[in-house]
Amino acid sequence: MTWAKAPDLADRPAALARVREGTAADRDDYLRSGLCPVECGRCGVRVLAKKNSPQHTSIQWTAEGARRCATFADRPAGEVAESCADVLASVDAAARDGHLATSPQDSDGAQNRNFH
Repeated sequence: MTWAKAPDLADRPAALARVREGTAADRDDYLRSGLCPVECGRCGVRVLAKKNSPQHTSIQWTAEGARRCATFADRPAGEVAESCADVLASVDAAARDGHLATSPQDSDGAQNRNFH
Protein backbone atom coordinates (compact mmCIF):
# COMPACT_ATOMS: atom_id res chain seq x y z
CA MET A 1 0.00 0.00 0.00
CA THR A 2 1.30 3.45 -0.85
CA TRP A 3 0.14 6.75 0.48
CA ALA A 4 -0.63 9.64 -1.82
CA LYS A 5 -1.29 13.24 -0.95
CA ALA A 6 -4.02 13.45 -3.58
CA PRO A 7 -6.01 10.68 -5.21
CA ASP A 8 -4.96 9.43 -8.61
CA LEU A 9 -7.88 10.31 -10.86
CA ALA A 10 -6.47 8.75 -14.04
CA ASP A 11 -9.38 6.31 -14.15
CA ARG A 12 -11.97 9.10 -13.60
CA PRO A 13 -11.43 11.67 -16.38
CA ALA A 14 -14.46 13.80 -15.49
CA ALA A 15 -13.29 14.16 -11.88
CA LEU A 16 -9.74 14.89 -13.08
CA ALA A 17 -11.07 17.64 -15.38
CA ARG A 18 -13.01 19.22 -12.47
CA VAL A 19 -9.91 19.16 -10.25
CA ARG A 20 -7.81 20.77 -13.01
CA GLU A 21 -10.45 23.49 -13.57
CA GLY A 22 -10.60 24.17 -9.85
CA THR A 23 -6.82 24.31 -9.62
CA ALA A 24 -6.66 26.79 -12.50
CA ALA A 25 -9.36 28.93 -10.87
CA ASP A 26 -7.53 28.85 -7.52
CA ARG A 27 -4.26 29.85 -9.21
CA ASP A 28 -5.96 32.71 -11.05
CA ASP A 29 -7.65 33.88 -7.85
CA TYR A 30 -4.39 33.74 -5.88
CA LEU A 31 -2.34 35.55 -8.52
CA ARG A 32 -4.81 38.10 -9.91
CA SER A 33 -7.79 38.56 -7.60
CA GLY A 34 -7.93 41.92 -5.91
CA LEU A 35 -5.18 43.51 -7.99
CA CYS A 36 -5.81 47.20 -8.63
CA PRO A 37 -3.84 49.65 -10.76
CA VAL A 38 -1.57 52.01 -8.80
CA GLU A 39 0.47 54.80 -10.34
CA CYS A 40 3.96 55.60 -9.05
CA GLY A 41 4.15 59.09 -7.61
CA ARG A 42 7.69 59.54 -8.94
CA CYS A 43 7.64 58.37 -12.55
CA GLY A 44 4.00 57.55 -13.31
CA VAL A 45 4.55 53.85 -13.99
CA ARG A 46 1.42 51.79 -13.36
CA VAL A 47 1.58 48.48 -11.52
CA LEU A 48 -1.11 46.10 -10.30
CA ALA A 49 -1.14 45.78 -6.53
CA LYS A 50 -3.09 44.36 -3.62
CA LYS A 51 -2.70 44.48 0.13
CA ASN A 52 -3.26 41.06 1.68
CA SER A 53 -2.65 42.55 5.11
CA PRO A 54 -1.02 45.73 6.41
CA GLN A 55 2.33 43.88 6.26
CA HIS A 56 1.87 41.89 3.00
CA THR A 57 1.80 43.62 -0.37
CA SER A 58 1.62 41.92 -3.76
CA ILE A 59 2.81 43.87 -6.81
CA GLN A 60 2.61 42.68 -10.39
CA TRP A 61 4.82 44.56 -12.83
CA THR A 62 4.08 44.80 -16.52
CA ALA A 63 7.01 44.54 -18.94
CA GLU A 64 6.51 48.19 -19.94
CA GLY A 65 6.35 49.31 -16.32
CA ALA A 66 9.61 47.54 -15.50
CA ARG A 67 11.26 49.22 -18.51
CA ARG A 68 9.94 52.69 -17.63
CA CYS A 69 10.51 52.61 -13.84
CA ALA A 70 12.95 55.38 -12.91
CA THR A 71 14.54 53.29 -10.14
CA PHE A 72 15.10 50.33 -12.43
CA ALA A 73 16.44 52.59 -15.20
CA ASP A 74 18.92 54.24 -12.79
CA ARG A 75 20.59 50.97 -11.76
CA PRO A 76 23.95 50.00 -13.27
CA ALA A 77 23.92 47.40 -16.05
CA GLY A 78 23.67 43.90 -14.60
CA GLU A 79 22.47 45.03 -11.17
CA VAL A 80 19.19 43.49 -10.13
CA ALA A 81 16.65 45.69 -8.38
CA GLU A 82 14.31 43.67 -6.18
CA SER A 83 11.79 46.44 -5.81
CA CYS A 84 11.18 50.14 -6.16
CA ALA A 85 10.79 52.17 -2.97
CA ASP A 86 8.77 54.80 -4.85
CA VAL A 87 6.24 52.23 -6.08
CA LEU A 88 6.01 50.71 -2.60
CA ALA A 89 5.39 54.18 -1.14
CA SER A 90 2.70 54.81 -3.77
CA VAL A 91 0.99 51.50 -2.98
CA ASP A 92 1.11 52.23 0.76
CA ALA A 93 -0.34 55.71 0.13
CA ALA A 94 -3.12 54.25 -2.03
CA ALA A 95 -4.00 51.80 0.77
CA ARG A 96 -3.82 54.50 3.44
CA ASP A 97 -6.01 56.84 1.37
CA GLY A 98 -8.63 54.13 0.78
CA HIS A 99 -7.90 53.62 -2.94
CA LEU A 100 -6.52 50.11 -2.39
CA ALA A 101 -8.40 47.81 -0.04
CA THR A 102 -6.68 45.46 2.35
CA SER A 103 -7.78 41.85 1.98
CA PRO A 104 -10.99 41.00 3.83
CA GLN A 105 -9.18 38.37 5.93
CA ASP A 106 -6.46 38.79 8.50
CA SER A 107 -3.49 36.45 8.51
CA ASP A 108 -5.26 34.11 10.94
CA GLY A 109 -8.24 33.82 8.55
CA ALA A 110 -10.58 35.97 10.64
CA GLN A 111 -12.74 38.50 8.85
CA ASN A 112 -10.96 41.88 8.74
CA ARG A 113 -13.33 44.54 10.05
CA ASN A 114 -11.29 47.29 8.35
CA PHE A 115 -11.94 45.97 4.83
CA HIS A 116 -13.28 48.62 2.49
